[in-house]
Amino acid sequence: MKGQRINPEKLNPMEMNSMSSMMGMMTLLQKIGKGKRKYSVKLEKNHKKFLVRFMTDIKKQFAEAYSDTQMKGVLAFFDYVKVTCENKATTELKLSYEEFDFLKRLLSDSLKHIDGIKLKWYNLIKKVTFKMMKMQYIEVLKQMK
Repeated sequence: MKGQRINPEKLNPMEMNSMSSMMGMMTLLQKIGKGKRKYSVKLEKNHKKFLVRFMTDIKKQFAEAYSDTQMKGVLAFFDYVKVTCENKATTELKLSYEEFDFLKRLLSDSLKHIDGIKLKWYNLIKKVTFKMMKMQYIEVLKQMK
């Protein structure tokens, strides 16, 4: 991926932070699938079901945007997590440090996005749905720490 020149005087600190986090995410994307899976995360039945749904949604988004050869490791990682979580016999998920950090960042970014959604008063069903999703994200993040 080719870098783009930016005038640092025109950026505010908020844009600088977001660009820095995006670059950190891009370096993580390049390292996924290359390390040994040493870290294990114990998962409950509900968390495994949630991760399967989450991985299918994320894989659809990544497949549309990043279908080139560089992201094959990321798509293979999503398949690995999905297959591991679908297996009823396994209770833990083996990850490398980069994969663990990437998964935590994905979950925390999704949680931030859900927190940022403002709904009107008459969207009661959506509010309840988002509240339940938020609780699921928080529980999975607690399980990972």
